[in-house]
Amino acid sequence: MRAFGRGDGGVAAVTDAALAAHARKTSTVQGVAAFALAFAALNLAAPNAFLAAMCLAVLAIGFALLWRPGEAPVLLFVFLYQWLQTGISVFHANLTGAPMVEYAAFGGDMPMAITLCLAGLLALAAGMRIGAGARDPATLRQARVTVLSQPISRWFALYVQAAAVSFALLWVAIYAPGFYQPLLAVASLKWAFFFMLAYAAFVRGVGLNVYLVVAFLYELAVGLGGYFSEFKTVMFFTLLAAVMAGVRLRPRVLLAIGVIGALLIASGVVWTAIKDDYRAFVSGDTGGQNVVVAVEARIEKFAELAGALDETALKDAANRTIRRLSYVDIFGVVLDRVPEFTPHARGALLLDALTRPFLPRVLFPEKSVIDDTRRTIYYTGRLFTITRATSISLGYMTELYIDFGILGPMLVPAAFGFVYGLLYRTLVGWRRTGPLLGGALACAILMPASLLEISIAKLIGALATALLALAPFVVLVVPRWAPWTVARET
Repeated sequence: MRAFGRGDGGVAAVTDAALAAHARKTSTVQGVAAFALAFAALNLAAPNAFLAAMCLAVLAIGFALLWRPGEAPVLLFVFLYQWLQTGISVFHANLTGAPMVEYAAFGGDMPMAITLCLAGLLALAAGMRIGAGARDPATLRQARVTVLSQPISRWFALYVQAAAVSFALLWVAIYAPGFYQPLLAVASLKWAFFFMLAYAAFVRGVGLNVYLVVAFLYELAVGLGGYFSEFKTVMFFTLLAAVMAGVRLRPRVLLAIGVIGALLIASGVVWTAIKDDYRAFVSGDTGGQNVVVAVEARIEKFAELAGALDETALKDAANRTIRRLSYVDIFGVVLDRVPEFTPHARGALLLDALTRPFLPRVLFPEKSVIDDTRRTIYYTGRLFTITRATSISLGYMTELYIDFGILGPMLVPAAFGFVYGLLYRTLVGWRRTGPLLGGALACAILMPASLLEISIAKLIGALATALLALAPFVVLVVPRWAPWTVARET
């Protein structure tokens, strides 16, 4: 066992931390299992009781495989968010008393789609668990030693610098569309520095930290003011940091979690209700994704539209939010059409996704453009509105079925999960990053993998681009810019 610190006290501290983490893991897993059993019992008389039981069983198993207290919980988040997108329709249908065949918005075989997604999530969780390897108790102490080695003001200053660089890169990307993806990949690394700031605040555990509050409110305002209103991202990273820090669930902490959760749900509902009018405003009614309105005007418009909502509009938006979060309807339709009306692709979609990152458009101008909506129309036989503003994707589980049949979503996600776990283990164990910076970077890079609706091409492309941007950043920039983000063994 490695010790970080001096003498036997360091070893004892690591051992104590490991024992505490093991006890916390056991009690938490037992709590999740008890919740799953209790909730399954409540759904026994519901029209989709068997599907609900399967969802809850997968939740308990996946949580047991991926819950690693004291570490950045990004792998668990990737699993949980996709589980939510798979299972929320089941519980919503049970709440409304509708069988899945009646609940399905587009028809199709939704029960089979949900079953295949659940099997895929089990494979994904197993792959991530194998790829991540065994937990290293020493990392629990090293991350805390690193974050406590500097005053929190320094972590805040580092985040401010990263946020400024991110803003500049996104601005450049508007005028250099050929470099949009690599610039976006580097810009997204700012979330690693927000994560470290939040972790530094939570580890210290003394009330609300003004630095974290300022950063949180800034990112929330920027998210609300953007075209896609990515307000959820700052909440996700804040919760990930709180979990890694092992924040104890005291009353005020529970209150803070409740407030963040309520804010997340309310923001999602409000956004669903106003997004069409808001997007038209910020894009200047051009139908594109470019934002042409000043930040102050965007926030003012957001507040104006939100303030005009009545009870009926909010109820309708809440229902649409749940259905939008769920992403199994399209899969159900595809199951009815492939291969009966449209043949399986026999691996063509996955092959295209694997080769696309290595064919830069500058050298291969004939490379096709990813058009998720047209692909969805082709495989579902349904007409969706095609605009420059939004796209409708099949989702990677659906594409794996189109490629390989039912074995695709049941088995291939294990390989994806192994890559995610291996990437996490590599970053956390790399001497140039260590548990703190490595865990933070893993959170930033793997966040897109939490989306069930993402296409295989965009998923692999995002990971490949992020990794290409990460290597020079860690090797060339970090040692000169912020070497103290990496703790050294003593």
